[in-house]
Amino acid sequence: MFARLLLRSLRSRLPRLALALLSVSLGIAVATMLAALSLGVGDDLSRALRAAGPNFVVVPSGARWPIDLGGARFEPARAGASLGDSVVAALRGTFWRNNLLAATPELVTPMTAGGVPGHLVGTWFAFAPEAADDWKTGIGPLHPTWKVEGRWPEDGRDEVALGRALAARLAARPGGTVEIEVSGERHALAVVGIVSTGGAEDQLAWAPLARVQGLAHRPHQVDRVWVSVLVHAPPRRAAPDPTRDPRGYERWMCTAYPQNVANAFHDHLEFADVLPMTEVLAGEAHVVNRLNLLILLLGLAALTASTLGLLSTTTATVVGRRVEIGLLRSLGASARQLAALLFGETLLVSIAGGVLGWGIGNAAALLVRGESFGAEGAMQPLLLPVAIALAAAVALLGTLGPLRMALRIQPATVLRGTA
Repeated sequence: MFARLLLRSLRSRLPRLALALLSVSLGIAVATMLAALSLGVGDDLSRALRAAGPNFVVVPSGARWPIDLGGARFEPARAGASLGDSVVAALRGTFWRNNLLAATPELVTPMTAGGVPGHLVGTWFAFAPEAADDWKTGIGPLHPTWKVEGRWPEDGRDEVALGRALAARLAARPGGTVEIEVSGERHALAVVGIVSTGGAEDQLAWAPLARVQGLAHRPHQVDRVWVSVLVHAPPRRAAPDPTRDPRGYERWMCTAYPQNVANAFHDHLEFADVLPMTEVLAGEAHVVNRLNLLILLLGLAALTASTLGLLSTTTATVVGRRVEIGLLRSLGASARQLAALLFGETLLVSIAGGVLGWGIGNAAALLVRGESFGAEGAMQPLLLPVAIALAAAVALLGTLGPLRMALRIQPATVLRGTA
């Protein structure tokens, strides 16, 4: 009997129910979209921010790191401090290999080019480290925002790319040659690219690592390795106590926090220190935290607007049904039965709006991720129960006020037509 009465009531008020459905659907859609985005915003934003350059550096144990981060150089604390050029392959053997986006060794040696003193940097450009499968890395993926007029040198060839400032001093262009002097020996290298970095690196020159190692008489040695890793924002809390909360501690250790990644890399390397670039990581964490707060506020605003829309629609429905409600009360309907009828109508509409909003929100999230971060995504079925629960909460909040109004209706007054 109750179900039949409920269905008849729904069929007789389709226009207003459509407005309620629209209100709930839009609110849940926005909340679902923001929730789906927040699930991957850390990884998406971290991947996007990796365009700014590396966030870790591997140096020989005992090396000194100057305060100035922009274009800074490491100064060995003792003579002969260096790394082997197999460091990158070792990094690929760690637990975090899938988080490793790019890693490039660097060997810097003084040079003179055309009478102009400078530094020649040996590095990789599109190199596949040993035991690293088909994975290739180089300075291009490490610094995707650097602009190259021409191209990067090819590994294993006598080619060089010049920073824009250095090229201007040498009046060099792609397609020409430049004569450099390293360790008292002169060598001619083909200029294949002019690099614009917007920083101090515009004074440098880049050549294949093996070639620079030969010129500097430092075979299989590098000064440092720049690393770009996909990590989470540094945590604000300390790691859980492994004796009191072993599962929490394991979950914390298996999260790609910067210090966890640095420790795992360090454990696979001998005579090397892995240093997170703290200022870069702190800046990324600040951006992620602010973005998460913005997402939360927008989600609350969307749900509030949805609740207010449903509240106004339900209130208008109660006002229009005063005679019907008065008749039900006069026929013996209790306050509980009347509340079940009103809330049942709103709940069914809200659940339908929650399911519809979940679908719209997921589609919108996929579109936003693709347009903003260039990332592929998938539907989030785990958010469906959350969307339905939020829709039920919206239904409850949007019905309480109109329900109190309905329960205050006096049957005798309404049926006499004096109200």
